[in-house]
Amino acid sequence: MTKGLRVAAAALIVILASAAPAAAQSSQPAWLSLELGKRAYAEKDFGAALVYFDRALTIRRDAFASAAARLDQGLASKAALEAGDSITAVLSSFALEDFIQRDYARLAAGRRPGDSGLLEDLRRERISDSHRAFVEVLLLVNEYRSLGELGDSVERLRERVRLLALYPEAEYWKGRLFFIEGELSLAELQYERAYGMRESLEIPGEADTILYAMAELYEARSEYVAWENVMTRIVDGLDAGVDRYLVDAMMATLAEQGFNRFMTLYRLDDSYSRSAHAALAAYYLERGRAAAPMHAAIAVNMVLSKAIAMLKAKDGDYSWTDLRDFMARAGSRKDVEAYLDETGFEASLFTLADALYVAGARAPALMLWRVIADRDTAPLSAKAAIRLSDPRSAVRRGLP
Repeated sequence: MTKGLRVAAAALIVILASAAPAAAQSSQPAWLSLELGKRAYAEKDFGAALVYFDRALTIRRDAFASAAARLDQGLASKAALEAGDSITAVLSSFALEDFIQRDYARLAAGRRPGDSGLLEDLRRERISDSHRAFVEVLLLVNEYRSLGELGDSVERLRERVRLLALYPEAEYWKGRLFFIEGELSLAELQYERAYGMRESLEIPGEADTILYAMAELYEARSEYVAWENVMTRIVDGLDAGVDRYLVDAMMATLAEQGFNRFMTLYRLDDSYSRSAHAALAAYYLERGRAAAPMHAAIAVNMVLSKAIAMLKAKDGDYSWTDLRDFMARAGSRKDVEAYLDETGFEASLFTLADALYVAGARAPALMLWRVIADRDTAPLSAKAAIRLSDPRSAVRRGLP
């Protein structure tokens, strides 16, 4: 079932499930238990949420433990052993044993051996126990991952069954539940458990959602070294392909030729690391660390790069000239303005200005403060005005 269909199905079943006794829900799929848990969490029914999350973990574990046994059963047969590591070959070998050729040709007409529709039809036929076991495992795996990802490999199918017995999404949501209830040690254990299972995530990028949650937890406990380590892990993981020579060139342009030239020459994709860069910039600035301008510049560039692309999408003639012109145009576009607000753009821009001043790049810092002060957006415009009258106030004081 595709993710879109799951959401639609969940919306319908959630209405019914809210009034159904717990025993009647024991046969629901793991993903639905997770969705019901998230719904209960949103409604602050934390007791019910925990029950649903635990149920999702149990259902998923049991389903794939059973699948592993069924897979061993199917692959122990003579037909499977003779077929080698190819899923297609295994299915063909079973078909030769269970069907007259013309009957199978009619059943499979126009469909590939691993086609989900064909697998469903095979399951309804009178086939051997080993054949049925293999087909049912393929169908179960296909509920969570595309069979195309297996590369027609039986060994990869085995590995996928092993990984899918784990449910990092449910472990993560249990962690969120413990965090909101103030059980920070339990939340930390859950986040670590979920992150350790990241190979099993349905969406690989959600591993960084877990890391952001861990950072939030360490910040709540004022464990700033641990917080920095997690944020650095996010940046290093997501920006591994960013050329450091490019970053050095960007920073030299910004300091020597100014912000407008910097944005004329460089564009960075709005990565999931943006929030980590913005947070690290403020953290390093408050501690007098030299990396503050770099992280602030990357965060600002990521936001502006996407916002510029949004402007160009509706106005093909638009091209970046300077920050004042951009801000005026962005103010006339509700979608762009909403995106800038959502990303905390002006706060990141203000941090960049402060960081540049502290690093000795006074001219670009003054230009950024002027633009912010002229926008009359409280409270940053007032703070920018203070900076213009007393630039040394840019030196922030924070914890060691």
